[in-house]
Amino acid sequence: MMVKIFPLLFVSFCLLWLPLSRSCTVVVAGRGVTRDGSVMVSHTDDMASATNDLRLVRVPEAWHPVNSTRPVYKANDQYPRVITSYRAPAYMPKEGEEEWKPLGYIPQVEHTYAYLDQDFGIINQKQLVLAETTLSARTVGWPLGTGYGYNMMCMEELTKIAMERCDSARCAVKTMGDLAVRYGYFSLASGTPDKPSYGSSAEAAAVGDRYGEVWLFHVLTGPGNASAVWAAQRVPDSHVSVMANAMVIRQMDLGDPDNFLASDNVHSFAIEQGWWDPAEGPFDFTAAYAQDTTCVNNDWEFNLNALYSGRRHWRVFDLLAPSLELDSTLGHMSRFPTYPVSVEPDRKDLTPSDIMAILRDTYEGTAYDLSAGIKGGPFSAPLQFDPSHYANLDIKGGWERPIATYRMLFSFVAVARSWLPDPIGGVVWYGQSRSTTTAYVPFYAGHEEVPESYLVGLESEMNFGSSWWAFSFVSNLLSWKWSLMFPDVKAEQQRFESMFFKKQPSVEEEASAVVSEGGEKAGALFLQEYSNNAADEVTKAWWGLAWKLVAKYSTGYITVGESAQRERPGYPEWWLKVSGYEGWPFNTFKDPRSADQCDGEMGVFSAGDRTLTASAEKAVGPAAAGAYLGDLPMLNLYHALLFGAFACAIGMAIGYASGRKQSARESAPLGELNHSLL
Repeated sequence: MMVKIFPLLFVSFCLLWLPLSRSCTVVVAGRGVTRDGSVMVSHTDDMASATNDLRLVRVPEAWHPVNSTRPVYKANDQYPRVITSYRAPAYMPKEGEEEWKPLGYIPQVEHTYAYLDQDFGIINQKQLVLAETTLSARTVGWPLGTGYGYNMMCMEELTKIAMERCDSARCAVKTMGDLAVRYGYFSLASGTPDKPSYGSSAEAAAVGDRYGEVWLFHVLTGPGNASAVWAAQRVPDSHVSVMANAMVIRQMDLGDPDNFLASDNVHSFAIEQGWWDPAEGPFDFTAAYAQDTTCVNNDWEFNLNALYSGRRHWRVFDLLAPSLELDSTLGHMSRFPTYPVSVEPDRKDLTPSDIMAILRDTYEGTAYDLSAGIKGGPFSAPLQFDPSHYANLDIKGGWERPIATYRMLFSFVAVARSWLPDPIGGVVWYGQSRSTTTAYVPFYAGHEEVPESYLVGLESEMNFGSSWWAFSFVSNLLSWKWSLMFPDVKAEQQRFESMFFKKQPSVEEEASAVVSEGGEKAGALFLQEYSNNAADEVTKAWWGLAWKLVAKYSTGYITVGESAQRERPGYPEWWLKVSGYEGWPFNTFKDPRSADQCDGEMGVFSAGDRTLTASAEKAVGPAAAGAYLGDLPMLNLYHALLFGAFACAIGMAIGYASGRKQSARESAPLGELNHSLL
């Protein structure tokens, strides 16, 4: 017998917010607002509460026997993502590994498309592009095989099946929705029946295609903790939209299938549960099915919950349509619409570069700027950690949740262009690690291979052959002296990205000629070579950038070349005033001198006032006498951790280089040593 536990359970904000499995942001643009008439779908993957499989894998095109079946797996965030001989060479069992047992099987289709795969499907060979974000919901479900779950489909597998079978966004949302209803939907972050987690129990995706359509898709578990409920809404060609861990689909005209699609039970289930009464007004999908946090325990929890998604929603629209002058303080409310599903942007010539800038946003220049004030530290770092880091402390507070969060794994802007052959028209601008410190590299829809550096999957082991680790290392180095170091990183970003955008027309023109002469496969391989070389070049440059930053900004100086005089930036004046520098040593030193002892010898001496000033006491704490440094535990710990991490990274690097140098010396003939290792 199925146990219905979802209708009346509403957890506090802490339970809602802390376990978010993938707190991602999705931004989309219709073909009527882009410079070239393409559609753009973008994504930041902000999972960080656990380690992740970092690999970007190309799943090949395949043909299948009649009456064959497709295995469906329970997704896994950690490495390895899956072990199966069914999907791609990168997922094949290695020595000592056993193939995973699937949750079940579904009928297979005759032909499946190739696609680029990460935790979710990203782009297939037919220019289908997809971006995901996690949602909260009023229902919860679990997978088969747990003893209490009835469901086979998680969002990860749904997106991959859509990539395999569809060339249109409409096909993708219907395929994902229908499979979820038939086989049951569950979230990896649904907790257990005794401790269900509603904060991440639903999912959303934005799906775009070569036909110029973009759809928003929501799915959640259905009646009896089984089956599913889903809805989809088309984004108008002249609009942009955003999803940021909150449902956005509201009123739906199901008599207009050109713009709205949904499961057959979308109305009946809401009525059955008492979540919608037709007599009270039109059906609102978000009001009916999003987790209702209106009546949480206290104002602090309510505010954080509303602003976690709502501020990002506002920020995207404010960047793209500032003329609307939307209110930044409204937050997101399930019962009360605060922001529209989509808006018409002020500009109609958006490019991937414009969307990249949004993915890199930390509220710069607003009242919510993460780099401003003491929270950004002496070097204005927009890197505040989530409240989950302080769950064991009796302190209620929070930081703004930016689009470019510190825990980002990767991000991308995926583009579909109807007027170009599929291997050329579909392109993903893919960035490793944090968007603010990455460089986006183009990967085309027809790729058959990705660089080896993109197939290193472990987040727990630093690897100098890994592209992701190059970007993550640089990103973490910037925690040290952000305002000083970031210009160096930004210059490299701009150098590579501007070069790629400048080359794009000529490269694609040449690829079109290759397609005309040798077919789409030849064109795809041409672009694959170009993209993989570009990715390798950027990875190499980012490792070089890391060592440049280490040398240039170590030991408190700025070192450029071998010079007798180095720049000493120190701390900014405002930081000295609030950190206990001004007024030192306060009353922690008893001066034995008297004024007459020094008169005429060292100039006029004045004992002065060594008591703590009000501002100094506020900065260093009331117990400053004798131990005022100890009253800055958070600041000291912060810098100690940064220094420790930095020292550890440098030690690893030196050890790695030393090992390579020794190996080179042992193997190379005299006079032929690799001087780059010396």
